[in-house]
Amino acid sequence: MNFRSRLQDSPGWMRFDWSAHIRDSQALGRRLRYVDVGTGSPILLLHGLGGSWQTWLQNIPALSSGYRVIAVDLPGFGKSEPLAGPVSVDDFVGALVALLDELGIGEPVVIGHSMGGLVSMRLAVTHPQRVRRLILLSAAGVELSAVRLAVINRGFAILNAFLVLPRLARSVARHPALHRPLLRRLVFDPNALPPKLAAEVIPAMRAPGFGTALRATVHAIPRMDPAGIRCPTLVVWGDRDNILPLHAAEQFVANLDDAQLEIIENAGHCAMFEHPDVFNALVLHHLAEVGIPPVARGRQVS
Repeated sequence: MNFRSRLQDSPGWMRFDWSAHIRDSQALGRRLRYVDVGTGSPILLLHGLGGSWQTWLQNIPALSSGYRVIAVDLPGFGKSEPLAGPVSVDDFVGALVALLDELGIGEPVVIGHSMGGLVSMRLAVTHPQRVRRLILLSAAGVELSAVRLAVINRGFAILNAFLVLPRLARSVARHPALHRPLLRRLVFDPNALPPKLAAEVIPAMRAPGFGTALRATVHAIPRMDPAGIRCPTLVVWGDRDNILPLHAAEQFVANLDDAQLEIIENAGHCAMFEHPDVFNALVLHHLAEVGIPPVARGRQVS
């Protein structure tokens, strides 16, 4: 379906009073930062490697206009504390289940990007009663060759080493001309990341949990079996994704019992902020189409 002719106007994320929606949980004895915005059927947003809840700044306003949106800093990212000891993808799942229990949320729609997509899949496999529906955006966990997986591992390790230098990360965030070398593998057009959004997203990529999460992700990807996913799944991919190629998504969807693929044109690995209006419209249309309607419009959170 072509969503470019059906774009939804999103409230500007800079007009939100985000401080009114930021929360901290003590799930598993560690601080877990999240934002909780809106009312209605719950949506859980899970960012990718090096991300934070701010990854979704251009999406939360539109989605929360009709749904309750919980966007999490996964352990070791953003303002969430790292988990103790060696970390596995299932440890992230455990933290999320504890948070959902604390919030009294039984079965959210789960939207996961990249590494967050892999965590979403494991949540659906290990706790199928806790996932109403999956929406996977350029999700790790698709089948990759050993060579490509090694290249991805090395690329993200180099990125982590670069971001360890806080002054350099801040400089990149402030100067759009420096975005291109940092983002050229993540997005199709580095100019798609507006400077004000870059100032929020790029510094947050410097995370204490980056290295352990990378190792956990690389370990888990070859062991992910799509057959274990039983819930209905929408798979969303950029046609110019240079990290996880579109053909891997097509094969992944073919191996699922109940799934559909939507392709966003001229988008790389981060379509949620490369083409936020298209992504938002696609998600909202899908939820309404499958019988998860929004609450009455006009109850938007600001």
